[in-house]
Amino acid sequence: MTGPLARVLTAACRVLATTGAAVLAVAGTAAVVATPAQAAGPRPNFQMPVSCGETWRMATYYGHDDYDIDLTFTGGTSNGRPVLASYSGTVTFAGWGNGGGWYVVIDHGGGWRTLSLHMIEAPMVTAGQWVSTGQQIGRVGSTGNSTGPHLHYEQVRDGVKTESYFNGVASGITSDGSPSTGPLYISGPTSPARNMTSQNCGQAANRQVYESGSHSGWQMLPVNSITGSATASMVIGGNKLLYTVNNGLVYEASSDTGWRNLWTGISGVSNNALAAISVDGVKYIYTVAGGLVYEASSANGWRNLWTGISGVSNNALAAINLNGVKIIYTVAGGMVHEAASNAGWVNRNTGISGVSNNALAAISVDGVKYIYTVAGGLVYEASSANGWRNLWTGISGVSSDALAAINFNGVKIIYTVAGGMVHEAASNAGWRNLNSGVRGTAVSATSISGVKVLYTV
Repeated sequence: MTGPLARVLTAACRVLATTGAAVLAVAGTAAVVATPAQAAGPRPNFQMPVSCGETWRMATYYGHDDYDIDLTFTGGTSNGRPVLASYSGTVTFAGWGNGGGWYVVIDHGGGWRTLSLHMIEAPMVTAGQWVSTGQQIGRVGSTGNSTGPHLHYEQVRDGVKTESYFNGVASGITSDGSPSTGPLYISGPTSPARNMTSQNCGQAANRQVYESGSHSGWQMLPVNSITGSATASMVIGGNKLLYTVNNGLVYEASSDTGWRNLWTGISGVSNNALAAISVDGVKYIYTVAGGLVYEASSANGWRNLWTGISGVSNNALAAINLNGVKIIYTVAGGMVHEAASNAGWVNRNTGISGVSNNALAAISVDGVKYIYTVAGGLVYEASSANGWRNLWTGISGVSSDALAAINFNGVKIIYTVAGGMVHEAASNAGWRNLNSGVRGTAVSATSISGVKVLYTV
């Protein structure tokens, strides 16, 4: 894009992106800041808006507007290549703008939004639609004010553009070098171009499932030939039960049958959200499809029935049995919600906000409910005993896409993933986060006869 044309585009985008922003004069220079009433939640674990493993050149130019990034593919033509959601959220705009051409705006909750502009054709998504990290939303093009095929991308915090981070790494594209275009309003130098490889690999890839036990030094053993993208586990009558999702199908395997993997008949569900509990010997499976939460039980032949809960993330789900009451926890727009079977599954906002839409765990200890979430790589704990006040455990640097928790003889234990390795932290050890040596990108946990058991993919 040329400088003048970029400024036209910037003005158009500013109408969309700067609600609630204020202009502050500091030492003769202007800076755009967010109003206190809109303090953003922690930064989501944004990924590059392009396909996994592809390397793209990130660049800006004089007069482009600070923090704006133009992405071009280093391995050939950019035109027509997939544009992906860099994080899960709700599409707030998908259509045409004179400056941006065909473009998409996604609201990720907690005051965070992303913009993807100049698509080759009408976007593949529509306003109001929930999208998951890595989901294709369109294709790269050169529509609107553009001089060649590329993807114009922005991250917006409380209505104010900010430096884009991808997989926790700063993009380095900050200043356009011009004192006339904000929000930095500084003169040179223009941020140099750099290449980055996308880690937007989604969570839906089916991988080998491994079992690891605390009694064997967490030795990883493959669970037969079972593969999946999400797992849930529990113990009934001394028997370990493993549930997996494979291409939208839910399977059940048990240790007493040599892990023979049987399809439950449940299909068409999210590959990234799964929970399982038992109540009075009946097994219950919870899944999400299109933002709707479903329940199936062994007592009804695994007939998958909608609970009435809707509008939730397809990537986070937890469930507990509390004194015979089934309780489901979901995330919608960075907010944690609770629904109970004895209250008609009415989905109530707990007040916990600004958390990852891709990680959630829940347990109960002595009648108290505990919720665990991740925000910006930090793990938080909230309990029903303190009005769901969300407190940082001290655990940091973990994936925003994986979380599990168990009640182990009255001790609360959290499992997270950091650097591809599963870590364990216990409440009776000050939440000191220790590397178990178990590899994985997703984890579920249970215990049996004093042994802690992990299932990872």
